[in-house]
Amino acid sequence: MVADVGGTNTRLGVVTNGHLDELHKFPTGSLEDFQAALRRVRDAVGTDPQAVVAAGAGPLRDGVIQLTNASLTLSRDTLASSTGAQRTFVINDFTAAAWSVADIKAKDVAVLQGSGSPPPGTRLVVGPGTGLGVGALLYSEGHYHTVSGEGGHMGLSPRHRDEVDVFDAARRIAPECFFADSLAIEAEMFLSGTGLPILYQAVCMAGGQSDTPTLSAKDILQAAQSGADEFAVKTARMFTEHLGAITGDLAVALIPVGGVFLLGGVADKNRWLFGQEFLDAFNAGGRFDDIRGGLNLYVSEMDEFGIVGANNFCKNALAR
Repeated sequence: MVADVGGTNTRLGVVTNGHLDELHKFPTGSLEDFQAALRRVRDAVGTDPQAVVAAGAGPLRDGVIQLTNASLTLSRDTLASSTGAQRTFVINDFTAAAWSVADIKAKDVAVLQGSGSPPPGTRLVVGPGTGLGVGALLYSEGHYHTVSGEGGHMGLSPRHRDEVDVFDAARRIAPECFFADSLAIEAEMFLSGTGLPILYQAVCMAGGQSDTPTLSAKDILQAAQSGADEFAVKTARMFTEHLGAITGDLAVALIPVGGVFLLGGVADKNRWLFGQEFLDAFNAGGRFDDIRGGLNLYVSEMDEFGIVGANNFCKNALAR
């Protein structure tokens, strides 16, 4: 069994001989008892699974994940007691996301720059969804290994002088997300579905609008795309440029010759955000412009990448 437990949605899959046979999807907020959901799927199959992998959107500590954006805890012990599985694994959701691109093919990607077919090599995944996820798949001697982390909580600072007032305004909205007394905020608080409304509110406040409308990320991006709201347009521009820049910075740290992959709900549903402004920010690296510009950059179009990645992780773990 494989599970992808995100801040918004949870997916439970049944895998037989390496192939996904069943997939159940429901809102994470409606999931009062994750163990009961596991038991229902196990009972429907009628036999204990060989292994269970649960990927959760939060930091992994001692085999336990407390989801960052939901009141839910995942642990190896509860997976075992709920399903009877002998082998259980709890992994970060972007460990699973990284594993999803291990066998990715040309048909599964939209090319933003570089090779039409992802070559072998170390791979980086960046995913603006409910939160901002980052994962890496390191390639060594023909084998992949993942590195877990919380790259979405790196610091984000103003790129241009006209953004200083926006960051000052954001401090009044979410002071707990700033790094000490600096203007650096957790990247996720701007560059995600959860963060976009905060960024929009800060842009409005910096622009002198005291009565800020309450809009969802979807509403903000629709208003930006249509040009109907000047504050939404600036919000989308800042989102695009900052996401491009931080993705490029992460790429320079790894030099992922196997490709950089954008995935997640925001990337999948708003392809218009990843045009020339995004590429310019991604490739702007001072003396390393040419290195950034030479990296392969894609949007993953793979369905259910979290489930695919959890399955790939499981197959690799059981083979060791």
